[in-house]
Amino acid sequence: MWLIDRRMISYFDYPLLIVGVLIPLLGVGVLYSAGFDPETQGFTLGLFSESIKSAAAAKQLIFIGMGLVAILLALTFDSQRLTKWSYFFYICCIVSVAAVLVVGKVSKGSSRWLPLGFFNFQPSELMKIALILALARFLSRRPVPPGGYGLKRLILPGLLILIPMILIVEQPDLGTSLTTGGIGFLMLLFIGVRWKTLLSGALLIIAAVVPIWNYYLLPYQQARVLTLFDPGSDPRGTGYHVIQSKIAVGSGALTGKGFLRGTQTQLQFLPEHTTDFIFSVLAEEWGFVGCFTVLSLYLLLIGLIMRVVTRCKDLFSALVCVGVAAMIFIQAGVNIGMVIGILPVVGITLPLFSYGGSSVVSVMIGLGLVLSISMRRFTFST
Repeated sequence: MWLIDRRMISYFDYPLLIVGVLIPLLGVGVLYSAGFDPETQGFTLGLFSESIKSAAAAKQLIFIGMGLVAILLALTFDSQRLTKWSYFFYICCIVSVAAVLVVGKVSKGSSRWLPLGFFNFQPSELMKIALILALARFLSRRPVPPGGYGLKRLILPGLLILIPMILIVEQPDLGTSLTTGGIGFLMLLFIGVRWKTLLSGALLIIAAVVPIWNYYLLPYQQARVLTLFDPGSDPRGTGYHVIQSKIAVGSGALTGKGFLRGTQTQLQFLPEHTTDFIFSVLAEEWGFVGCFTVLSLYLLLIGLIMRVVTRCKDLFSALVCVGVAAMIFIQAGVNIGMVIGILPVVGITLPLFSYGGSSVVSVMIGLGLVLSISMRRFTFST
């Protein structure tokens, strides 16, 4: 149904919305410090009389506003309408991701953005939502065989996952490609896969490691993986990001150095401090207490989404919610593992927290879909 009646509003999941908005708002506070420039004239937004001396924070507030509009639009879609348009949305996103390889804007050696005049759009972020919807439709329309999906039954859903992964890794954007694959994998695990098939897949991946390493990964990507084991081998090159990030995280101790007092951040030692390494800024200025608070909010957000899964009346809706939870879980886990040096640096932002319009809006679209499914849980009809 397009319209939202009073009965649906009474079932609205306010805790999920509050946590989903609180995380990016806390992120704006950290972004203000990360992008603080005392010499800038500042930015004035709407009713704010005081200027914001951080371009990243000012723009992020705009992106959050756009995300809230996206949530409102997502609330107008029910599961039947989402099912109907899921494949079309998937194809449109595939075309836009492919277009990046031809006419995309190149930045820092990668072509990930489509220039749309007044802003740059990253189609790979929206591709995650498109994959969730398309895969949910495919899996929900086919009954799960006894014991779970076998290898033959996984060919078509595997292609739905593999096509965007290949297009995204060609940009090159290994981190987003792996995240996309991880979302699809967790959705398949939720629906059920035979353990023999999982074992065969694991052996196939192991066998493919060497040829992928030798013929597919670029030299800088190989260097990032090797740096994981010994960052000190190239402290001014590939190891610089991890070393500076560890210094920032460790120096925060229990309660941090305080707002605008992070030396690694304010003295510009920490690279990509508004995007990939925003968690390092949080750790340096707010310490273990700040990190624990933000991590708790992420776990609460994922828990609230999974609670919606248990209330879903149809498989498509449940799979969409699982996909959104998987997207947030994988991105947050990989980003935090990356900045503390237990995973390779692959260029994944912290969802809802890092600077970036495409990322924030895409995740909030996902939250909007979950909220829409939640408030219609008692109105579903076959």
